Amino acid sequence: MSRALFSTRARYALDPLASSPTCKSLRFSLVSTTRRLHVHAETAPFTFHHVPEGGRRLTTPTSSPDTFSSLSQHLNQTFPPLKFSPELAQRILTHISHRDSLIGHNSRFSFLGRRTLEAYLLLFLQGLPVAAEHDHARIADRVLNTHSLGEHVAPHWRLLDVMRWVSPLAGQPGLDGREAGQYKVAGTTVEAIVGGILHQFGGSVAHRLFHTRVLPQLLLPGSPFGLPDVLHADALKAAKHYGGLEGSLLVQSSQTS
Repeated sequence: MSRALFSTRARYALDPLASSPTCKSLRFSLVSTTRRLHVHAETAPFTFHHVPEGGRRLTTPTSSPDTFSSLSQHLNQTFPPLKFSPELAQRILTHISHRDSLIGHNSRFSFLGRRTLEAYLLLFLQGLPVAAEHDHARIADRVLNTHSLGEHVAPHWRLLDVMRWVSPLAGQPGLDGREAGQYKVAGTTVEAIVGGILHQFGGSVAHRLFHTRVLPQLLLPGSPFGLPDVLHADALKAAKHYGGLEGSLLVQSSQTS
């Protein structure tokens, strides 16, 4: 095998988007966003508060380092053997509505994660003859609906216990998760975790996460949301191929050579 061919195959193993012509624009978007994220990945442990004069002043953090450490521990326990720094975990799990969003929130990671999920789903669909007769864009819309991610994926990652947000309807009684905005914020947090993992650990890890921890939770028989029933068997087969629902997210070197 020539060195050039081996290099190309190795590159695809590490980045599933590398050799997909139909996803080149998505890949460019992901790379560009990831580069911008590097500028903001390490946030300073300070926040800003408004003062009467209308300006801003630098103050101490609104949450203690112990809080950020507990967020890191949650992600480490949910996605072993990955290790998330407290700063990264704080950004991933903090919604822009939270008071600590001024020292970092998950909007950028959510943007990156959503496009990553779309790219991996399209790659999956393009490889299935049975999916050829379906509108891939419509499937992506129903599968990756943010509310569905929050309702069906987030509980498996126990995100409702740790995500940091403030409902715009806080204090109103009798609201369910959808009405209070909980599912939308939880879905945004799922997207942010995918984006954070792509940014910190690479495309191969994010790809495995998609097939083993995201897509299997979106097999909703008879539902207008989630993956169409006819594709469920292929999704489970892909999950098994990538190590199973509890398989390691890290790729062994022998698997990429």
